[in-house]
Amino acid sequence: MRLTYKEVDEKTDAIAALIQSKVESGKENVVSILIGRSEWMALASLGVLKAGCAYQPLDPSYPSERLNFMMQDADAKLLIAEEALLEKVNEYQGPVLLTKDLTDLSGVPQSVTVKPEDLFILLYTSGSTGNPKGCQLEHRNLVCFCHWFQRYYGLKPGDKVAAYASYGFDACMMDMYPALTSGAVVVIVGDDIRLNLPDLNVYFNEEGVTHSFMTTQVGCQFAMNCDNHSLRHLSVGGEKILPLNPPTAYQLHNGYGPTEATILIT
Repeated sequence: MRLTYKEVDEKTDAIAALIQSKVESGKENVVSILIGRSEWMALASLGVLKAGCAYQPLDPSYPSERLNFMMQDADAKLLIAEEALLEKVNEYQGPVLLTKDLTDLSGVPQSVTVKPEDLFILLYTSGSTGNPKGCQLEHRNLVCFCHWFQRYYGLKPGDKVAAYASYGFDACMMDMYPALTSGAVVVIVGDDIRLNLPDLNVYFNEEGVTHSFMTTQVGCQFAMNCDNHSLRHLSVGGEKILPLNPPTAYQLHNGYGPTEATILIT
């Protein structure tokens, strides 16, 4: 599926209006989102934000016990989910919006005032004790990050940024929001090729992907073994990098930063 900015704007307006009919807008109100890798990664997230709420991205690969705990701990007011994934959050008893019912909506949300200190996203990390720990990031955190990313990576309209990271991982915000706030294209990488590096490379070359993030080991394998002609920047992070000869066709960036620091700090 390919969507223009106009189409995304109209679809997320309609989703936001429906959310507002189900839950009161407010910076402390969290909407959980449980979806696979698809256009809903952007559409559902933006719809929640336009409604004046914050969102909690849930990775369907997580065990049910963890997902149920995260939703309960977040005091989720609403769940947006793919119908086939509902069984993974069987303890949730609140209102639900299914993605299959969000495709042909129309509507305009009520105007909301969002302040820089309002909650943008609620992410959960593994925590030093093994129990998930909630991390709150605010709108101003993401605004600053997007401005930095656009400057550092020279991101401009027409560039294409791969959405490679897992939806529940903080790097997913790096994959989406700098691009969406600069007129660039978000290219969502499907599960079928995420770990198939030759196919991923073909996909990048065919689609003209210019920027990508990958987890460190996967990204280093990609840089060492794939002959890519589209990328200008490949960033890796999440674990210690091993010595390698960096590619000459594009820049390789070794990133680090805890979720609490808004994705990366160095």
